[in-house]
Amino acid sequence: MNIQQFQYVIAVVDLKNFEAAAEKCFVTQSTLSTMIGKFEDEIGIKIFNRKTKPVSITPEGEELINRLRIILNEIDSFNNLVQELKGEMVGEFKIGIIPTIAPYLLPLFLTSFSSTFPKVKIIIREMTTAEIQKSLKSRSIDIGILALPINDKELIEFDLYPEPFLLYDCSEEKALEKVEVNKLDYSKLCLLQKGHCLRTQVQRICDLSNKHSKKDVNFEFESGSMDSLLRVTEVRKGITILPFLASINLSEKEKQRIIEFQNPVPVRQVGLITHKFFVKKKLLNELVRVIQTSVTNHLPKTENYKVLNPL
Repeated sequence: MNIQQFQYVIAVVDLKNFEAAAEKCFVTQSTLSTMIGKFEDEIGIKIFNRKTKPVSITPEGEELINRLRIILNEIDSFNNLVQELKGEMVGEFKIGIIPTIAPYLLPLFLTSFSSTFPKVKIIIREMTTAEIQKSLKSRSIDIGILALPINDKELIEFDLYPEPFLLYDCSEEKALEKVEVNKLDYSKLCLLQKGHCLRTQVQRICDLSNKHSKKDVNFEFESGSMDSLLRVTEVRKGITILPFLASINLSEKEKQRIIEFQNPVPVRQVGLITHKFFVKKKLLNELVRVIQTSVTNHLPKTENYKVLNPL
């Protein structure tokens, strides 16, 4: 058996088609199929059921494929370590980032970071927190950017910056310079849909406020995007809670609807997570440095508020 056979197997798994896998691997379909067949004969286990369309994976094959992914990722990690020791940075660097951070943070650091490593292909994917954790463990991404803590023994956490929350108030009662968490009318609150960690954080703020509305509400809106959330909040003359960086690119009219919280201010900790066996230390250290530098001039200083952590 050899690494090439492992790669052929994974290509078929990912593409669910021998012809497409062969094209991806730059070999003929017959070559790919023959090499996989030899691998199956050598180990004495059938990985694929070729009689189904699309091709399916046998129960035994599922277990072997999980191990093959780990082996290939370890080989990639070894090659990356060799590159770092030789001072050569090439290849791919895959980053998963949650949607409530991505559109506001990426423009601040991505150009600077990518220019530092011109031979590295940087691949960004918007993912939920659960997807990031799963992808790090399967080693299909290198780094996750999300809200901490995660408290996963297989992953290592790195703090980037604390990000305070702001109130986006479209109600007719708006007249305050700052608002207390306990004084919010949660019957007017619009949320992101389930699956977004920001929804969980906002719900936690509600829990910490010790005040829940008893009013009957005949409207409930759960948005999948921050932009939709803002638009519906405006139409409904409601309120929503935003992370600080989301306010940077708002229009002047929209910024007039922003109200800061009084102390203690609800805050989320934004950070990085990697697998505990992650080896691309040079890329990691530079990424942390660039992100922290890029947000310095945009976020308020932490000594200006007491923290009410919503996690």
